[in-house]
Amino acid sequence: MTRRAEHLDDSSRAQPSLAKPARRHRKTIRRMLAIGLSAILVLLAGSTVYNYVMLRVEAGQLSPPGQMVDVGGHRLHVFSVGPRSGAPSLVFMAGSATIDPVYNFMPLWSLLDGKFHVIVVEEAGYGYSDIYGTSRDAASKLADLRQALSLAGETGPYVLVPHSMSGIEALYWAQTYPDEVKGIIGLDMAVPESYDTYNFSAFGFQAEIRLAQAASWLGLLRIPGVYPLYTSGLSAGEVEQQKLLLNRNAFNVDYINEGRSIKASAALVKTEPVPNVPYLMFTSNGKQTGQYWITDEDQFAQSVNAELIHLDCGHYVFQCQPSQIAAEITGYMARV
Repeated sequence: MTRRAEHLDDSSRAQPSLAKPARRHRKTIRRMLAIGLSAILVLLAGSTVYNYVMLRVEAGQLSPPGQMVDVGGHRLHVFSVGPRSGAPSLVFMAGSATIDPVYNFMPLWSLLDGKFHVIVVEEAGYGYSDIYGTSRDAASKLADLRQALSLAGETGPYVLVPHSMSGIEALYWAQTYPDEVKGIIGLDMAVPESYDTYNFSAFGFQAEIRLAQAASWLGLLRIPGVYPLYTSGLSAGEVEQQKLLLNRNAFNVDYINEGRSIKASAALVKTEPVPNVPYLMFTSNGKQTGQYWITDEDQFAQSVNAELIHLDCGHYVFQCQPSQIAAEITGYMARV
């Protein structure tokens, strides 16, 4: 029995150990992960350097179709088409973080060209205009916008055509300089109540913004399809300009500062009476904004007795139904 026990013990000792292969396996996995992570970091570093170099190169390829005017040491782009007649000029005002207002609005303004004088002012950080990195509250934005119009030789009166967030700026303009504003045509525009529950400082919202900014800095937005642009009706050259503007403008500091200021700007508009001008308001189906946005627009329209037109479209109504909107605007302008 003693020999058998010794034999069993010897057999047990003779079995190969599983611990060493397991440790080697874990080391191999860790080595592979380290190599993979290093490769990713190298690729991201290369992408960042490439993006920085290309931004310097592409700056010389930007070709603004309108005038560049100097406003306080910064250049703003003012684009205009159409005859100057007795009718008020239409001033298109872009929604928040629009990469390329001139091209973004083209489906609509191109249908109005020849009938009215149409102006698109690209504010700081938008389109071909410089990126400021300064305050972007309603008062600062309006001061720059009015000065840019003046320097470009434009004179009122105006009918304002705001999209989305710029509705707040349009209302503030009509409150502050009522003689300049003869009407407001809202393209799924924001009203002050739209920002009652807005929280730019929320952790989730801030995290999304930081990730988007990082993607832009790293040059990841250059990957086709990552940031889709609306290109319908644009020439090959205009599409190329769009891409250059995307690379330069996406998630820039002026968009961020604008977002930080919008709640206070909306509250400022609430302190004054609602502008007494004729309103024509186009609303979306709310799928991209939330039903609260549509409800707030409806309530605002009722309070000012606005002409309200609901469209089964996403937030960019002027890209979805430009012909219908152009026809409605033509009729509206005959009554202003």
